[in-house]
Amino acid sequence: MELKDVVLQTLNELENAVDERGYQDIGINANAGEAEFLHALKERLFVLFEGIKPSSDDDEIIEIQTNDRVKLNMICNFLQFQLALIDARLELIEGSNK
Repeated sequence: MELKDVVLQTLNELENAVDERGYQDIGINANAGEAEFLHALKERLFVLFEGIKPSSDDDEIIEIQTNDRVKLNMICNFLQFQLALIDARLELIEGSNK
């Protein structure tokens, strides 16, 4: 099994495990200022995600070693997942404050 396959399998296992537990834990009451903190964190993570996301245009792709590309994809997947968790928490917080 290649490194890429191992990494993808691990990411899928982690994502499924967190989906089952993470969204249950997300119902905890919000602390004062949590929404403001999450909005700022979401904005910073999104900028980082957009900055390092590999381009889909083959002409613009810089030659990257296979291992580096796998690492970059793993980072992008992590950032995308964290952004989804933050969005879910913000929806819960802002929905309960209305």
